[in-house]
Amino acid sequence: MKLTYRGVEYDYNPPELEVTLASTPTQYRGQQSQYKYVRHVPIAQPAERLNYRGVAYQTTRTGGVQQLGSHVGGHATTHATTPNAWAELSGKLRANSSAAKARRALLEESTALHQQNIARSLQHRMEVAKQKGNQALLEQLESEMRQSV
Repeated sequence: MKLTYRGVEYDYNPPELEVTLASTPTQYRGQQSQYKYVRHVPIAQPAERLNYRGVAYQTTRTGGVQQLGSHVGGHATTHATTPNAWAELSGKLRANSSAAKARRALLEESTALHQQNIARSLQHRMEVAKQKGNQALLEQLESEMRQSV
């Protein structure tokens, strides 16, 4: 679908949702009906080995948690991590996961596109101000362009 916003044309393709029917029929005001719902698409999570207060555990791709260390006498058999190890693990989770890389790439791409759209809009406004002979507006727009660069 082609759309235009403030003179900028773009193609909009909304995501298509997979709708499924419920397995059990329902009844509403005496009529048989089937309940429709959108199928849930799980988002893969990073699988990492972590340690919290001396207890080792692992996160799974589905978002679950598996305990790795066994308890003896109420204490975990694994060793507690140092603050440097915590920083290293949190850095690993943020920087090395594929989801974080994809999110970072998407953010950089959207930032660049946003800057291009702002520059295009300013350029168009400057052309209109020149055509109308509005020198005060033209100076304001030039100042705005210098600030955005």
